[in-house]
Amino acid sequence: MLLILAGLRPALLKHKPVNVLVKACLCSAAKADGDTTTNPGKPPQLAKKKWRKKFRNKPASNEHLPWEERLADSVTPLWRLSYDEQLQLKQKHQERILLQLSDQLLCGESTQHKALTQSSSPPRSTKLSFPLLPILPSPVRDGYRNKSTFSVNRGVDGNPKTVGFYVGTGKAGNIVCVNGDHLLNMPERHKLVARCYQDFLRLSALDPCLLFHNGGHWREVTVRTNAAGHTMAIVYFHPQRLTPEEIEVHKSCLVEYFTQGPGAICQLDSLYFQESSMTRCSHEQSPYQLLHGQPHIHEEVLGFKFRISADAFFQVNQGAADLLYRTVREMGLPNGAREGGGGGTLLDVCCGTGAIGITMSPRADRVIGIELIQQAVEDARHNAALNQIQNCEFLPGKAEVVLPGLMEVLGSTTDSGGPLTAVVNPARAGLHYRVIRALRNHSSIRRLLYISCKPEGEAMRNFRELCCSPDPHRKLTGEAFRPTVAIPVDMFPHTPHCELLLVFER
Repeated sequence: MLLILAGLRPALLKHKPVNVLVKACLCSAAKADGDTTTNPGKPPQLAKKKWRKKFRNKPASNEHLPWEERLADSVTPLWRLSYDEQLQLKQKHQERILLQLSDQLLCGESTQHKALTQSSSPPRSTKLSFPLLPILPSPVRDGYRNKSTFSVNRGVDGNPKTVGFYVGTGKAGNIVCVNGDHLLNMPERHKLVARCYQDFLRLSALDPCLLFHNGGHWREVTVRTNAAGHTMAIVYFHPQRLTPEEIEVHKSCLVEYFTQGPGAICQLDSLYFQESSMTRCSHEQSPYQLLHGQPHIHEEVLGFKFRISADAFFQVNQGAADLLYRTVREMGLPNGAREGGGGGTLLDVCCGTGAIGITMSPRADRVIGIELIQQAVEDARHNAALNQIQNCEFLPGKAEVVLPGLMEVLGSTTDSGGPLTAVVNPARAGLHYRVIRALRNHSSIRRLLYISCKPEGEAMRNFRELCCSPDPHRKLTGEAFRPTVAIPVDMFPHTPHCELLLVFER
């Protein structure tokens, strides 16, 4: 019988079975040194590769714990801490990251250039050169995720048709799939769909696809929900050598199970199916097939409605997304900008389905969004129309290709004569150098907001490139930006991660 860790948390804390990750995070937070978000316990003097090499062969310290606790330690590593303790730890971690940036800004151009090409050293400063505001807590702490992907693999009992989350690694050959019913960040609807999908797999005559080259068909399932309780499930399937007719039979069985069989308890509003021989692929590469229900579910942010497609990006915590976008709106437009425009032009880079631009549109004269994924651009255009927004346009393509030409068209001033503000919200890989160069070299951009879920990664390189002295050799000729305020938002309770909003001005 599965342990319900949420209920057992007080008892577990009483006996203090704190795993290596949490213990290291607490020690590092207390000493205010090193990076503990992605590499907890990492000595600050060791580079990432050296740290991995040093600890690669060390046995996991939680092997004596039940499988459910091992999974919780992996997926929600801060679950043993009170929420106030989690926020304190995250606040200190963001401060340590930003101290690195402050060091570079204070030490001059040569140090900055050196930092662009090698790992950062431990911060020497003890005080930031710009304010870091207190982290904004998530309005919802448990069951907040609106999107979850459940894997399929061998369970603790050896059954290959087990749906849950991995403990172990493929490289070590010790992967075990553990049910996630006890995880604090998972909502009940997601857990229910995962349980039903597992039951369906065990009734199916087809094998699961654990390794592509070993055959099998059934793969993971993604569950998406909204605040209204609507549920979308996306089942991923490897066709192997099945004929289209044979695949149709199994698709029909899947639909029957979730509409008329035991899975009907899930009350799915949408059931999608994707055939793919790749680990991940887009709708363009392999279309998402709607087998049952509505093509979209909808969510509301700051009073605006957004449709959610099968592969659309949307922040996983709707309540915290409200908080983040409200903060971006307040910090992004000039003082005095109010409903009805007057805020000039907003440039939304990596705009996704348009959430930031649309929520800021009433205060802007014009919003221009750029997004790589074509389906996301279509969603953004639909969302603007859905909310009767007339001043938004969304451009498809790579930002490093679209933006330089766009900046030339915008010229030295915007059409309205108002200010030009940029908001960027890239993936963890950060912004392409050509994007940074285009933003940096356009003199009309006086304020730039950077949203990052991993500021200690490639985003730090972007920060330095925005703020370093002009460098003609690297074609960074525009006036340097300077950070003026940083605001963390806790998008991911029970994990070490959060979103950081960093405001740059010049």
